[in-house]
Amino acid sequence: MPVALRIAGRMGRHALINDTYEPMQITHNNQPCWVARAVAPRYIFHSGKKRWCISKQIDDGARCWAYCETTSGGTDPSSCPGPWTCCDQDGEWRADNKVSCTSVPADNDKFVQLRMTLDADMRHYGLVDHSNLKSLWRRLDFNGNNIVSLAE
Repeated sequence: MPVALRIAGRMGRHALINDTYEPMQITHNNQPCWVARAVAPRYIFHSGKKRWCISKQIDDGARCWAYCETTSGGTDPSSCPGPWTCCDQDGEWRADNKVSCTSVPADNDKFVQLRMTLDADMRHYGLVDHSNLKSLWRRLDFNGNNIVSLAE
């Protein structure tokens, strides 16, 4: 059975990482990915450089909100020895011993499963990739004024 992850304990800047993350139908750097149950896009993924990251998009982790170094080949961040490192109010990265990542059962709710399917479909059609979205916008914004109207 797929496992979900619960991030808890972050206070202050980037407290938005506190959530339960459901397993996705994709991998990144040959590792599983998770998406937050919240509406806003938040993902847990492996950077490919010995880090599990939490960010608004799945990428190389360079602009993440928090990360945890991994020393073993674990398949999820709940097995990381910790601590999680987070960006504080002053823009400095510091270890936050209050942040925890635990495994929880994945939700069998039909709406959660539908969201996971929609996320996979959006990725399939390139609707989450920044460069694809820019290309689509240019096609919609026919006259280049950064406004799409019905006349276009």
